[in-house]
Amino acid sequence: MNLHLEIFGNPAPQGSKRIIKGRLIEASSEKLRKWRKEIARVCTEARARDEDLFFLGPVRVEVVFFMPRPASVKQSKRPWPIVPPDLDKLCRGLLDGIGQSELIWGDDSQVVNLIATKVYADAREPGASVTITGV
Repeated sequence: MNLHLEIFGNPAPQGSKRIIKGRLIEASSEKLRKWRKEIARVCTEARARDEDLFFLGPVRVEVVFFMPRPASVKQSKRPWPIVPPDLDKLCRGLLDGIGQSELIWGDDSQVVNLIATKVYADAREPGASVTITGV
C-alpha cells in the first residue's frame, strides 16, 4: 500500500515532552496547533477517498518539508534552510500529527524507515510532501 499526502501551511516543530511536578507537559504552540489541524484535515480527506486505507504494520515515510524563505534571505546567500526549526522536531510534529488523526496508522512507532529533507519553498507554497509506504 502506498499513500501520498500534500500538506500546505507552515510546518511546525514539536519539542520534547517534560515532566514538571509529576505532570507530563507537552509544549504546544499556536503554530503547532494550526499545523496539526491541517495534517488532520488532509488525513481525513485521504481516508474518505479510500475507507480501507489504514497501515497495520511497519511503514516507510519519505517527507520533504517546504519552509518559507524569509524576505531578508536571498537564495544566493543561503540556498538551504540551515536555521531552526530542526528537521527532527519537524518530523516529530508531522508523525505525531498523522498518528493523532488515528486515520492512517495506529501509532508513529510503526515508522521503521524515515527519509526527511528540509528545503525552502521557493517554487511552491510552504508545507510538506509525504509518501507513506507499507513495508
